[in-house]
Amino acid sequence: MPSLSKGTSAVRAIFSLDVITAALAFLVFALAVVIVITRVANGRIRSFERKTKSSNTGEVTPLKTTLSTHLFLIPAVFCLAVSYAVQSAVVTYELHRNSPVSITSTFNYQYAGAPSSSASPPNGRRISILTFTQQLAAILSTTFLTGAIWLHSSNLTSNGTQAASPKTTSRIWNSFIITAIAAFGIAAWALGLTVRGSGQNALTFPSTITQDRITRIIYIVFRCVVVFSSTSVSIQVLTNYKNLKANGLPQNSERPLLARFSFVVVPLIWLRNIFIIVNIVMIYENVSNWSSTTNQALTFLFIIFGQFTNLTILFMVLWGAWSMGRSAGLSGGSNKNKNRNNDSGSSYTDA
Repeated sequence: MPSLSKGTSAVRAIFSLDVITAALAFLVFALAVVIVITRVANGRIRSFERKTKSSNTGEVTPLKTTLSTHLFLIPAVFCLAVSYAVQSAVVTYELHRNSPVSITSTFNYQYAGAPSSSASPPNGRRISILTFTQQLAAILSTTFLTGAIWLHSSNLTSNGTQAASPKTTSRIWNSFIITAIAAFGIAAWALGLTVRGSGQNALTFPSTITQDRITRIIYIVFRCVVVFSSTSVSIQVLTNYKNLKANGLPQNSERPLLARFSFVVVPLIWLRNIFIIVNIVMIYENVSNWSSTTNQALTFLFIIFGQFTNLTILFMVLWGAWSMGRSAGLSGGSNKNKNRNNDSGSSYTDA
């Protein structure tokens, strides 16, 4: 492995953050998988719903499990881990070929090995493939994360009110915006593939955004769709909390879970969206006349905050799903919920 001393202090700092973020993401991924495997193995998760039966009326109502949340959460955190791990590998390769590496204001490293040079840079094709792999993983992570946030808040609302959630209109709308994120992201990625070239002179994905106008436009549209979709989902989280607060069952344990989730995740989403909007402007506008100090400071802030928010949101979804599983009787620690339901004359049955 090449010495990181070949890179600037900013590159070394961001590289270290990438490695740490990848390691933490893989840890969260492992925890999520262990939770699901444990609950499936002990028979606590057999479908997307379990049933609760009232001992007073005999009425059976469905109770959401955490399975649907985990189906989005696990690929989201896995793709995030892959994204940062691949990004770290790209920097390693660039330093290995003695190519100066700097940080740009578009969340990306900039490599000085010009593809147009007469001599083909070593590992150019491999580095190009890695940057496209990293971008695809980031697109998929964003897509799955949006779905995980939506489903987690809807499931908590459904269990806390014992009313069906999400509604049909919510299913259609959120399916549409989640699909839109994936569609525009993959479209930008595919357009980049068409202009990347071949061999050792193949362009990296950040270079295709810089050099190809159509790719840059579609990528900007993708980022705008992410802002719009995540804002829509965050508003629905707050709406679900308001609904649960007003119509929730007495002593339901879902209300504090959704309150904690709303007051931590929603502000992070909104603040992240502000940074994405600034980033869109910096992609579209020519910032070459900005001082290098300004560019480095802004980029360092963008990258750190992006890593922090993504990991925090994913961890909050995992923590919320684990806590919801305990309150819904999906793990061994469900005594608190059983006491609540005995007071209201209810008991759980397997679906």
